[in-house]
Amino acid sequence: MPDRLASFASLDTPIGRLWLSGTDAGLLAITRSNGPEPLLAELDRRRWSAAADPEALSVALREVDRYFAGTLRAFGVPLDVREVSTFDAAAYRAAMAIPYGSTASYGEVAAMAGAPRAARAVGGAMARCPLFPVVPCHRVIHADGSIQGWGRDLWVKRWLLAHELA
Repeated sequence: MPDRLASFASLDTPIGRLWLSGTDAGLLAITRSNGPEPLLAELDRRRWSAAADPEALSVALREVDRYFAGTLRAFGVPLDVREVSTFDAAAYRAAMAIPYGSTASYGEVAAMAGAPRAARAVGGAMARCPLFPVVPCHRVIHADGSIQGWGRDLWVKRWLLAHELA
């Protein structure tokens, strides 16, 4: 039986309902779905117990809501990345350094993460990232400027990029 507790709550956004989970250390995961089942299954797989508690996630919910309203350009909510690899955490930090409304290539993010030859690994890290849009994986694109790949629907990535340019 899991002995770690994560709180979860949902927020309706222009790209669908987002389900957020967090711990005392910070935001743990965000999923996009009609119901909590995918998030709860992921938490269970990661051996976390889960309890609905919007108050525990009030800062994250407020920031994500403000992002979609166009009034927040940089997130300040702490992240709980204890369960991701050291490389993935470095790639997430590098992606978070890409300015709002801008993009960077996988290779540029790899260099920013201290591993200039790891563009493909950055692609994997972005596809696995459980914290979009707080970690702006959508800002990482191919070197030729194309929007491909991504662990989610490409229309979401395109929507987020257009939202930031509006």
